[in-house]
Amino acid sequence: MSDRLGVAVLRFLAKQPPSDVMGEMAREVLSGRTTLHEVMRSSAYSEALTEAAAEAVRAIDAMTPEERRAAEEMGEQAVADVLDPPPPAPEPRRAPVDHDWDEAFTSPWDQNDHF
Repeated sequence: MSDRLGVAVLRFLAKQPPSDVMGEMAREVLSGRTTLHEVMRSSAYSEALTEAAAEAVRAIDAMTPEERRAAEEMGEQAVADVLDPPPPAPEPRRAPVDHDWDEAFTSPWDQNDHF
């Protein structure tokens, strides 16, 4: 799947609990075990997809033009956050030490009085 928005939505859905039907579907698609084409033909997912699409249409229809623009901007930022997250903070570097061996620690093999 090369559509950035689609990938972002799937990644978001995949974070849902294991019992969530849409989350399960997203994890299946992202893992490659199924495709979106197969999902659309699946009776297991079609009801959940239809319900989610209808809910989205109702929400969009209820918005004012200003709310739609704000939602689009938030959506673009959310897509960017999912697909292009900030790089992780670098791990702290350990200062070099002259001697790393703890002299208080000895192993049984260090003592030669067993022979």
